[in-house]
Amino acid sequence: MLWVWYYVIKTIDLMSLDTGSGRPSLTQAILNKLLIPIPCPDNPEKSLAIQAEVVRILDAFTAMTSELTSELSMRKKQYNYYRDQLLSFEEAEGVTPMSIGDIYDFQYGKGNTIPKEGGQYPVYGSNGVVGTHHEYNSEDSPVIGHIGAYAGIVNWGKGKHFVTYNGVICKHKSKEVNPQFAYYILLAQDFGSKAKNSSQPFVSYDTLKEPVVLIPSLAEQERIVSILDKFDALTSSITEGLPREIELRQKQYEYYRDLLLNFPKPMEETA
Repeated sequence: MLWVWYYVIKTIDLMSLDTGSGRPSLTQAILNKLLIPIPCPDNPEKSLAIQAEVVRILDAFTAMTSELTSELSMRKKQYNYYRDQLLSFEEAEGVTPMSIGDIYDFQYGKGNTIPKEGGQYPVYGSNGVVGTHHEYNSEDSPVIGHIGAYAGIVNWGKGKHFVTYNGVICKHKSKEVNPQFAYYILLAQDFGSKAKNSSQPFVSYDTLKEPVVLIPSLAEQERIVSILDKFDALTSSITEGLPREIELRQKQYEYYRDLLLNFPKPMEETA
């Protein structure tokens, strides 16, 4: 029953078996030492029946998680569509053109050294969150990667202290723009396509300040924010919505996988 072996192998830390000192690699000799536990080895018919039942249960959990992940992907597309629609305005009475530089001030992070382990504050760098730290230099503000592969990507530090390694902190300053509405405006910008230097993309202050957007009344901003916040919670929140459901299903799957694969004979390496 090959599929039960597949589930067993997924529980093994294969990289811990690598004995090389240079580039990590797994040789045939290392893999040949793996022992796969088989239930009731002296009774093939019973063994295969048990394996089939284990695979059926784990397949069901896997399918459930895949379905939720597909649903999340669809909801994210739906969210992006409605966000773009809700933030599309025409010049009219009560709608004011403003540059991003009128809404935010920008400053580079301090470039703190990231410790090898520990720390409770996320560190935003050119590759998104690149580690954690025990100190912080900002809070409750968007952060934009300004160099590297994630140049132009907007991250959100709402309600949390964080460190910026090589990101730009966005300090909200406009009284005419709701802070959460301003954040959604940032998300709708394609800063990455304006990055300079294709080998090492770089987004400057001028690039961030330049876009001009149309801003409706504060009452309309609040209405739009209330709609987009619901979509955001559904697609992004780790305490509610689909991401939370996927996380719980994954933990449930891992619990039952470990329980179901806990056969009497433990897995071990041969000498």
